[in-house]
Amino acid sequence: MSTKNTTPAKTTNSSALAQGYFRQPDVQGERVVFQSEDDLWEVPLVGGTARRLTNSRSETRSPRISPDGAWIALCAMEEGDHDVYLMPTSGGEMQRLTWLNSVTHVVGWSPDGQDVQFVSVHESIHHRGADAWIYRVSSAGGPVECLPYGPAMTVSYQEPKQKAEGSNRQPTTDNRQPTKSGLVLGRNSLANSRWKRYAGGMVGELWIDAKGSGAFQRILKDLPGNPVRPQWICNRIWFVSDHEGIGNLYSCNPDGSDLQPESFQQEYYVREPASDGRHVVFHVGGDLWRIDVQQPRSPKREQRINIQWATQRSRVQRRFFFGDHYWEDIDLHPDGHGVALTARGKLFGMPLWELAATQLGVRDGVRYRLQRWLPDSRVAVISDAKGQERLEVFAMEPTLEPAARFRLPPGRVQDLVVSPRHPHLVMTTSRMELWWMNANTGRLRRLDHSTVSEIGDPAFSPDGHWLAYSKNLSVELQAIFLIDLGVQKEGKAIRPHSPVQVSDPVRYDFTPSWDPEGHWLYFLSSRTYNPIWDTVQTATTFSRSIKPYLITLQKDTPNPFLELPRPPGIKDEPPPTPAAPDSKPEEPDPQGVKFPKKSAAPPDPPSIPQIHIDLEGIKNRVVEFPVPESLYEQVVGLPNRVLFTEYPIRGAMDEAPDNPNQEEGLLWVWDFEKGERETLAQDVGTLQVSVSGRTLLYTSGTRVRVLEAGVAVPEDGDETPSRRTGWLDLSRVRISINYPQEWAQMFRETWRLQQEFFWTEDMSGVDWQRVFKRYEKLLPRISSRSELSDLIWEMQGELGTSHAYEYGGDYPFSPRYPVGWLGADLEYDSERTAWIFQRIYAGDLWCRNGHSPLAEPGVLVQQGDLLLEVAGMPLDAQTTPGELLVNQAGEQIILTVASQDAPDKRRHLVVRTLASERNTRYREWVQANAKFVSEATSGRVGYLHIPDMAELGIAEFHRGYLAQVGRDGLIIDVRYNAGGMVSPLILEKLMHRHLGYDVPRWGTPESYPYHTLRGHLLALTNQFAGSDGDMFTASFRELGLGPVVGKRTWGGVIGIDSRYQLVDGTTTTQPQYSIWFHHAGWSVENYGVDPDIEVEDSPQSYQEGRDLQLERAVEVMLKRLEDEPITPIRFDQPPRRPLPK
Repeated sequence: MSTKNTTPAKTTNSSALAQGYFRQPDVQGERVVFQSEDDLWEVPLVGGTARRLTNSRSETRSPRISPDGAWIALCAMEEGDHDVYLMPTSGGEMQRLTWLNSVTHVVGWSPDGQDVQFVSVHESIHHRGADAWIYRVSSAGGPVECLPYGPAMTVSYQEPKQKAEGSNRQPTTDNRQPTKSGLVLGRNSLANSRWKRYAGGMVGELWIDAKGSGAFQRILKDLPGNPVRPQWICNRIWFVSDHEGIGNLYSCNPDGSDLQPESFQQEYYVREPASDGRHVVFHVGGDLWRIDVQQPRSPKREQRINIQWATQRSRVQRRFFFGDHYWEDIDLHPDGHGVALTARGKLFGMPLWELAATQLGVRDGVRYRLQRWLPDSRVAVISDAKGQERLEVFAMEPTLEPAARFRLPPGRVQDLVVSPRHPHLVMTTSRMELWWMNANTGRLRRLDHSTVSEIGDPAFSPDGHWLAYSKNLSVELQAIFLIDLGVQKEGKAIRPHSPVQVSDPVRYDFTPSWDPEGHWLYFLSSRTYNPIWDTVQTATTFSRSIKPYLITLQKDTPNPFLELPRPPGIKDEPPPTPAAPDSKPEEPDPQGVKFPKKSAAPPDPPSIPQIHIDLEGIKNRVVEFPVPESLYEQVVGLPNRVLFTEYPIRGAMDEAPDNPNQEEGLLWVWDFEKGERETLAQDVGTLQVSVSGRTLLYTSGTRVRVLEAGVAVPEDGDETPSRRTGWLDLSRVRISINYPQEWAQMFRETWRLQQEFFWTEDMSGVDWQRVFKRYEKLLPRISSRSELSDLIWEMQGELGTSHAYEYGGDYPFSPRYPVGWLGADLEYDSERTAWIFQRIYAGDLWCRNGHSPLAEPGVLVQQGDLLLEVAGMPLDAQTTPGELLVNQAGEQIILTVASQDAPDKRRHLVVRTLASERNTRYREWVQANAKFVSEATSGRVGYLHIPDMAELGIAEFHRGYLAQVGRDGLIIDVRYNAGGMVSPLILEKLMHRHLGYDVPRWGTPESYPYHTLRGHLLALTNQFAGSDGDMFTASFRELGLGPVVGKRTWGGVIGIDSRYQLVDGTTTTQPQYSIWFHHAGWSVENYGVDPDIEVEDSPQSYQEGRDLQLERAVEVMLKRLEDEPITPIRFDQPPRRPLPK
């Protein structure tokens, strides 16, 4: 990767010669509309000066010009999440057409120009909107209606778009059949550039209804590529496919014959094509291109649109932020009077309450991380100022350049700790190695390495002569190790001894921490097997397995918890503490907070004698703290005391707290003199103690507090930053952001992370350096955060693999006014001029937020009743319920309704709206499927759906399985499964063999093993079942648990951990480990799992309201029950053992 050796030059906002990043074009006649800088622009088809059409506070996207060229339909989020808006092509005010908060993109216009068609997930019940349908709304506003084609991403019509009068914006009268012409649907995928060369089950599908009769046929099913965005142009079907390596435009006849290339790009994918029937415009590598379809096919037919782009680049103007919301890492000074921190990747030093914060290092385009104080008050930090990361050392002075810069060991540094005595650093790396460095000379020495996983939790002894850390012995065991560093020449060199394992783990030993006086080494360990019985099944868990422990470092040091005989009133004496001849106590201030004396020179650190450790027999000197097992996360030693943090055990599906920054940790202190533990603080996150042991720092969400160590925290509710309360004012840290340079750094780091963590060293044969150069040259064109996201997705897509994601980050503020939902389908009845409750989704009536508020006891609203007013505002054809429910999510609201039998008798209801209907609709879908299966099999076969392989999925599985385990058969539906990690737990349950019964005298016999199904199993899957859903399907087949019915799965089984964030909070994921099966090898990735019985879900099946896959699953199960019936068990005559005569 090319790097610069100097600080990047400041960029100017003058854009006379700048070129933008142009996306999402549409064309009508001689006009092209496109997106850049998150706004819409127009330019002549032949090129020229671009004119800005919007100046929105949110991102505007997917513009579509009406057939008459007078209007632009677009997607924007001016008042919440994305909805459909309309604006004149000449520019002007945007008019909101929908109130759904869930529109993904605008598809286009109906052929007559009356309706806008778009995709929305407001009625979706599955993850990521995989089951999203196409909807339409009149350009005059009013009701939203669903097109009857089932889930789809695009629709294009055979007939040319008819011209309509620009002022004639009335609703169409044909509400049920939007077109009688031929049409083509694009299903599954909208883009093929984010996972290039994808060949799994979710490849794009092209479905043709040649005559508009509703009889669809899939074409090009065997094309070895990913065809997306089909359009009907001049009696041919145009689409983008990468079956020849690069995403290009192709066309074929409506029956799939005569496949021909239409574009000939060789570097970047063709993306987002649009057409008016005469021209096709599309995005390639930040540019817009055009094709005149009437010209003969050839590379010369493709013309880049030369756009003269003049803009103020308002979204890249420098901005300023405060550190209290952007700090990433904080380190307490060894003497406890200041902190070093990184905020938004920038490096700062700050006294606790007095004086100013100081910024160190390059101001823009560089990321600093893992900043740590050295004993002499210099700061060591990881920096990428020179392209690749290096260790830099700064004096506490405002300066751009470090005092020293050193190379780092191979891999990414994951943790960095500093010796309390010497200029020594220890680093753990992504290569599973442990390294020592001299911060004065840069000398490196490898101390240890692992073949299992990363080494963790390094901690120097108080004298700097020893190092403790945790290391995996195997995947299932983790132990504590010690290294005698053999410090030489007053710290100038080391001669380390071999690592010594000092704990004998039962499961995991981790987080070692030293007693400042050298008697004990503390650590946490998961070794307490105290089972907790499950309340819904015969099973146990070990949720509270962790306790703090200590190791006595000298063989003659007694157990500190052992009570010794003593007379009344005399406390236990702790083990003798070695004298510290030159240490002096700090002077307390009048308010009781200790701080060092003012001096021209920094105070000398307390003198600590060299620690002696008896290694012989040390594994047998582990002592358990007399505290309950729980979920502990940190342990830190103080003189005669030890701190540890404890966290509550929560349900994985508990509702998120109102304050997302709220911590739940308790800070405990064990006092060896008192022989008891006390609570010091609540709402604690992470914990640090100064080298002197006198100062404590803890985090609580985005807040930081510094106090005297070991002293109870004043909980008077005062959170004002001050010396008295201990809270720090991190807004003293002022951050300036130069977006172009920040984005360039983020782009480079994203590339580096993939280079380091991608699961194969050769990047699966991808020339990653070449990929970097290909996309780096587009960086100067990026003018908004969403464009950077697009570029990163494009670059990572070149890996040709799953799970290379980018999400989150710092986007411009957009207001959030969520719509309140009623858990019902409403349709406007023009004859009765009223909105009708067509269906009410009861859901789980006993579950808060799991059912329609209209199904609450006493509400008395029935299907067919009329909704007349919302909050006293009348509804009509143009005023929809959603419009009046904006910003009412989760709020109580008054509805005026009337029964269908007495429309003149109005009544008022008070209901609390839902923030989302998804759970309610999902439950109704599952219940409807279960009812269908039960009725079709006379109650012999059960049904359950597993929506993912995470918390919700394991919950849904047990809810369905335990209630139906006695059936003769069970259909396991994993369609739309979003993946996770619990498939082994579900498979383990399904693999149980039924061995017998526990037979009582009274009541029903119970299966043995418990909860074991005697009946047959069948798995139902489709193209949207992915990741761990792929793995479940593959394993289900391989284990022979039953047949698999449906469609080939997604095909993405390379795992991630989502642990790395960029400076603005963006998460990028690196595909780090791929599943390998004995029966399939690596083949599931980028292919998926074939079903035993393939069943297409054609568009006409949705028109008919049928689930063909579920119907076929029932047929297969009934046939199997006929061939292999599950007969009732007839027990033998119980044995008789009469008394002897």
